[in-house]
Amino acid sequence: MGVTDYYVWRTFEDRLAGEPMRWAGKPGLEIWSHIDPGVALIAQVMEIGPQDHVLDLNCGVGWLGVLAARRTSGRILLASDHGLAVEAARRTMAMNDLEGRAHIVHGDGLPFLEPGAFNVVFLNLPKGKEVARRLLRLAAWALKPGGRLYLAGPKRGGVEGLIAEAGRLFGRAPVWAYGSGYRVAVAVRPADLALDPPGDDFVEREATVRGRTWRFVTRPGLFSWSALDEGTRRLIEHMEIGPRDHVLDLGCGYGIVGVVAGHEAREGRVVMVDISASALEASRRTLSLYALPHCEVRLSDVIDGVRGERFDVVVTNPPIHQGFGVEREVAMQFVHDAVHVLRPGGRLYLVGAVVLPYRAIIERVFGNVEVLFDDRHYRVYRAVRRPRRGGAG
Repeated sequence: MGVTDYYVWRTFEDRLAGEPMRWAGKPGLEIWSHIDPGVALIAQVMEIGPQDHVLDLNCGVGWLGVLAARRTSGRILLASDHGLAVEAARRTMAMNDLEGRAHIVHGDGLPFLEPGAFNVVFLNLPKGKEVARRLLRLAAWALKPGGRLYLAGPKRGGVEGLIAEAGRLFGRAPVWAYGSGYRVAVAVRPADLALDPPGDDFVEREATVRGRTWRFVTRPGLFSWSALDEGTRRLIEHMEIGPRDHVLDLGCGYGIVGVVAGHEAREGRVVMVDISASALEASRRTLSLYALPHCEVRLSDVIDGVRGERFDVVVTNPPIHQGFGVEREVAMQFVHDAVHVLRPGGRLYLVGAVVLPYRAIIERVFGNVEVLFDDRHYRVYRAVRRPRRGGAG
């Protein structure tokens, strides 16, 4: 598949729990071209009454939302931290003639939940122990007494540990089915379970870089959330931002790169983009610690949210993980798209692990590349967008 195909949505068909299913998917999602094995196990054992209210806390492309909407006239809420999953779920519901049947939200859904409001909750294990534990407690809090939690995920992703924690919380959480390295457990909320609503788990941290101590707001589940990673540190140290530059922080995470850029480009502007609801909220909170009115945070699938705009600088530490696996496709798309949003003479600053083939890709896309830093773990690269022949920008 070529990079020009990245933004194209596809339609897939299969059977889930014996029923025909159509869904939407595209690159950038963790699992999109085949049915998630955890979803398949939940679909195999789930029971939904005709008036049950259903919550899916990690909805993927919306497979379980379709099954739920076919079984109940009750309320359905689908949630995902990943912006592409939210759009995929919306498309999937529509292509199964269920448009409008589910409320689909970007994030964990907490602002739309009430305690004891749902009969059924699905939790297909997300990456990150802290994230999974938070969603488990959120599920317990949102369930009615007697309500059922269906918890699934891969053994290699730590689902057995989360099932054990669910057993301690609910009293028991037996495994009902397994296959292909996945497990699904079912827990029933006891009537005497008392839980407070999940708290705000955003925290403030500090990092000293570029001769100054910077504050930032972060959250479990974000990349290197507990401390500034060395790759990003080297990127900040070596990026060169002019006072009037227009800067794109591509994949902004919790926003520290954008904040530093914002202090350098006081007469310019900075746009910070990400696909994760947690990253966007963390970056907004990080920005709120500073007086940087020329900086903004935006949802974007790579450059989709800034398409048609032009920048003097793109700074990025591309993601190389999707869920529990390593996925380089999105990272490579970052490189290929950066050239399209840079003005002639504009600069790309990119940091990546030395084992990844960024140098060759940047050279191929930009026609030039320079290594600014190399410590055998990370490299910081710079490339310049050259004017097109004939003087066109």
